[in-house]
Amino acid sequence: MHEHSLSEWIAKSQQGDAVAFGQIVAFYQSQIFAYVFRLIGNEHDAKDVVQETFLRAWTYCKTYQSRFRFSTWLYTIATNCSHDYLHTNKKITIYAEENMILLCDQLTNSNLEQELSNKNIATIIGRLTHTLTPKQKLVFTLKYLEGLETEEITMITKLSAEKVKSNLYLAKKNMKEVLLKMKIHEKR
Repeated sequence: MHEHSLSEWIAKSQQGDAVAFGQIVAFYQSQIFAYVFRLIGNEHDAKDVVQETFLRAWTYCKTYQSRFRFSTWLYTIATNCSHDYLHTNKKITIYAEENMILLCDQLTNSNLEQELSNKNIATIIGRLTHTLTPKQKLVFTLKYLEGLETEEITMITKLSAEKVKSNLYLAKKNMKEVLLKMKIHEKR
């Protein structure tokens, strides 16, 4: 897809062209679903949140400003919809030490070596992100799983660059600690 086509679809959508907006949805749907799924952790709920994301994007399409990347604007909406969903459904969990130990047990029981050799690293990373605080999980997902730069992450999350970097550092540190515990647990 060319940037020119996306610009046309956006302009037409801002004028109320539902067909053009449908093209935008078709282009971004799988990308936004993957992102929301990583935040929500449940396929059914993620589909609902993605639907709400595109509904809000359509509703507020006229407010989009082309000085920002459209994908950044859309990720911001997806992030807000995800937070709203988690808050409304009381599914925000602060993962305690016991949860990390339980996660280690689950991973070692499924044979970590085999998972790594089968290239299921994404599965392990997905499980490890569930040990993070919501902010750490959000910035880690945006940076390493979605490939966004710090500047875009600050725009999406409304966190300062320092806070983003701090949360990334803590996320990596916490995930490393869980992996080390898994190694120790596996040697027993």
